Amino acid sequence: MQFFKVGFIIIGAALSACAGTGAPKAAGGTAYYYGQVSYLSPDGKLPYNSTDSAVKREMLDGGARLIETVTQPGSGHSMRPKEFVTKLKRRKKTLVYDASDSGGTFTGTLTFKDRRLRSWTYRIKLKDGGAIKGSGRLSPEGIKTEKQLTGTGRPMLIREDLKAVTEQEYEMRVNEMRPPGGAE
Repeated sequence: MQFFKVGFIIIGAALSACAGTGAPKAAGGTAYYYGQVSYLSPDGKLPYNSTDSAVKREMLDGGARLIETVTQPGSGHSMRPKEFVTKLKRRKKTLVYDASDSGGTFTGTLTFKDRRLRSWTYRIKLKDGGAIKGSGRLSPEGIKTEKQLTGTGRPMLIREDLKAVTEQEYEMRVNEMRPPGGAE
């Protein structure tokens, strides 16, 4: 099964960090997160898989555009980490953001419930015909999301639990995902 690009899963959460919720940020509006993404049966009772996820969110144009870079371990010990880049662009002065990834695997929207951008819903269409609907929220501790993947070979529930981290911890976690020297 292809574990599709999960960068867009996190984008709404990181986007809401620009509202100033206390997440550690570097100069220039960049925030960092690290935690687990769990893939489960649609009812949430049977675990399929889980993975670590490190996220870097760059806020541009005062929050009108964002770039999310999600890094996850490769499929094996000697495999390079997977990196997914997602872009968000606000529709004029609304609470709706258009989302797409650099690989062209999905398009859709994130709609926020308030101007502080602390909770949102997803409406994503995958190029392969699937769809993702769900919601997320940001607190000072980090990001939590829950989404349903449908219309693909294996429907599933996807949950994320990511903590706000410093740039140094983010870099350390990304480096831990790299294979040992000479293994590639």
